[in-house]
Amino acid sequence: MRGIAIYTGLRLALLAGVWLLIQIVTPMRGLLAIAVALVVSGVISFILLDRPRDRASAGLSGVFRRIDERIERSKVAEDIDDDPVPAGQASGQGESHSEQQAVAQDEQAGGLEHGHEGTSGGAAHDSEHGSEGKAGGDDAEPREGQAEPSR
Repeated sequence: MRGIAIYTGLRLALLAGVWLLIQIVTPMRGLLAIAVALVVSGVISFILLDRPRDRASAGLSGVFRRIDERIERSKVAEDIDDDPVPAGQASGQGESHSEQQAVAQDEQAGGLEHGHEGTSGGAAHDSEHGSEGKAGGDDAEPREGQAEPSR
């Protein structure tokens, strides 16, 4: 950071010196004098302030390198925290297991609604509702002698 401060101070001093020289030597005043001073001091600083500019850029690149390293360390630490139990898998497995339990309970507790056959009571079910095993619900086909339900 010290290199940046030195380079900036030298650039400002060079700009002020060139502007002062323009004010003394030429009849230019105002914004035109400042614009000419900026251009002339930029060209001079490109030549004369090469070493301070290199030191400033090295210091600035060091600052950004340290920031990048901190970001990488943070990412690695975050990845290590996530590795033991990934959040998406833990909740997803629990939901699928509870869904399977709910389906099994529904099948045992009378999930034979709407014409779906289960393994329990198949023979009794067939004798009550014909050989097709359909319950008398909305989606069942009408038996002989019955009117078709309106939809």
